[in-house]
Amino acid sequence: MARIPRDVVEAVRDRTDIVQVVSQHVKLQRRGGSLVGLCPFHQEKSPSFNVVPAKAMYYCFGCQNGGDVFKFLMQINGLSFAEAVKELAGPAGVEIPERELSPEERRQLRARASLYDLMQAAQEFFHSKLLTSAEGQVARDYLQRRAMTQQTIEEHGLGWAPAGWTSLVDHLQNQGYPAGLILQGGLAKQSDRGNGRIYDAFRERVIIPIRDERGRVIAFGGRLLEGDGPKYINSPETPLYNKSKVLYGLEAARKAISRRDRVLLVEGYFDVLSLHQAGFTEAVATCGTSLTDTHVQKLRRLSQNIVVLMDADTAGTRAAARTLPMFVTQGMQAWRLQLPDAKDPDELIREGGPEAMEDALKLKEPLLEWYTTQKLQTYGYSDSGRSRTLDEMVDLLGHLSPAQVSTFAALLRMNEQLILQRVAERRADASSHGEAPPYHDEGPPQAQRWRPERDIVHLLWLVVHRRDQVADLMSLLDPQVLEGHGPILEPMARLLQGESLATVIHETSDVGVNRTLQAIGARTRLYSEDEAAHALGDVLHRICKPLYEGTLQRLQRQSQQLRDRGLQQEMMHTLQAVASLQTRKRTLQDAIRHGRMEDAIPLLAPIVDLPETTDSP
Repeated sequence: MARIPRDVVEAVRDRTDIVQVVSQHVKLQRRGGSLVGLCPFHQEKSPSFNVVPAKAMYYCFGCQNGGDVFKFLMQINGLSFAEAVKELAGPAGVEIPERELSPEERRQLRARASLYDLMQAAQEFFHSKLLTSAEGQVARDYLQRRAMTQQTIEEHGLGWAPAGWTSLVDHLQNQGYPAGLILQGGLAKQSDRGNGRIYDAFRERVIIPIRDERGRVIAFGGRLLEGDGPKYINSPETPLYNKSKVLYGLEAARKAISRRDRVLLVEGYFDVLSLHQAGFTEAVATCGTSLTDTHVQKLRRLSQNIVVLMDADTAGTRAAARTLPMFVTQGMQAWRLQLPDAKDPDELIREGGPEAMEDALKLKEPLLEWYTTQKLQTYGYSDSGRSRTLDEMVDLLGHLSPAQVSTFAALLRMNEQLILQRVAERRADASSHGEAPPYHDEGPPQAQRWRPERDIVHLLWLVVHRRDQVADLMSLLDPQVLEGHGPILEPMARLLQGESLATVIHETSDVGVNRTLQAIGARTRLYSEDEAAHALGDVLHRICKPLYEGTLQRLQRQSQQLRDRGLQQEMMHTLQAVASLQTRKRTLQDAIRHGRMEDAIPLLAPIVDLPETTDSP
């Protein structure tokens, strides 16, 4: 299979802002020369995911996942390399030369593209019926009663499915779409009369298009206006649509979620539509299914704050309680909002306008505290009632921050140490029975026990005891410098973010790292505050020195090989690289000697910007 020309790939990379691309999926904050956020590729409570604009790369200290903008899109959206390049080429203004595809490539592309084309054609059919047909008047009247503006109808592509049994099927088949593809897209059903005919899945319903995160129509929801049948029906799962992974409105809400640093999670399509129309464009909903871990992970990449707006009935209360473990185990701050005198957000906004929603949001309460209070009201505040509440919630408590544990202890009127002891006993009991407690996430197995090196121990000591003096300098460090010290990266990132040493030790599974951190915590004297910055430069220099020396030796060896082969131009190019590296070494040593750590630390980068070398002639 032919590849996209290298110069085209380089042009797309050079013209693409990696920060802008990553920011669509991860909430980033500036920290020195990098931007940091919660890693989208593994669960973490504190940010260890770094984007380095100067290098056009990203790197996670926690899971050691890194690469360029193409790799990011490949992993986050499940694209191939060619698809990622093509995705970015248009916005970058780069034209990709066309080539003849193989028969198999054509078949694969045609199958998936045809489904997207099919869904778009169906959406346009439904939308046209709503806007222009006489039979769509009933839907237009309904949407008007629900205060949907023309702008909202247009922006969200709302539609109307007419009454005929084969209105959509006939339209699509006239456009050349085969019956098999229409069935595969969930737009039709097979007749049970054995005649091979198909008929429309959506009839006499207001249609709500469901889109993926790239804005492509992948499914539909249908709202019945009158007559028998379920109020809402949704497309079945298809090659494009998996409801446990899709959130309605997320493609339109992404920017607002990042900007406002919160998610409004509601239950229905029209709740989302009303909230977006009222200016609360950070609202999303599940598509006729319960919230899943995958949903939470998608939202967590954008914000750690989520407000759960559930109906005021018993089912809404149960749903709010059911989501708590997912939010707690993934480190999100969840809030519950009980809407006053209203069944749902749509009704509240129609009756009171955006102001009523703003006022209601001021009354939100932490979901954990609400759930704990519900338990206490059920079992009572007696010793046995509080003990039963603790027993039922003990598996969640191991995932809470120290501040949350303190809040929980205050609500239960129990000693905080007693609660932590109960958590430890529960874990020990589960371990003795060969099982993990519910909601416990096992980390990746360690290939072998980590053993500390002197300079790494000194680096960790500085992070633990002199964080205020070294944190800003550490943000200047290229993440790849410490790439070979995997087990310490996540604990160190969490310490730099301000988490307590006790919490990090408690949650660090690697025995070697755990014992090292305990020893470091006990050793309070090594470098003074005034010595910390210079010590950091010295330690990092020693850690990085083998990278320089190894590259120098490799370049010098290659230079000799090129000389022996009579390749003078290539040899000169290699010698220039040697000279560049030696100059950088002298500049680095001078900066460290004179205490200019802000200049020195950025020079400690691995040799990623020098020509690739090889030992083979």
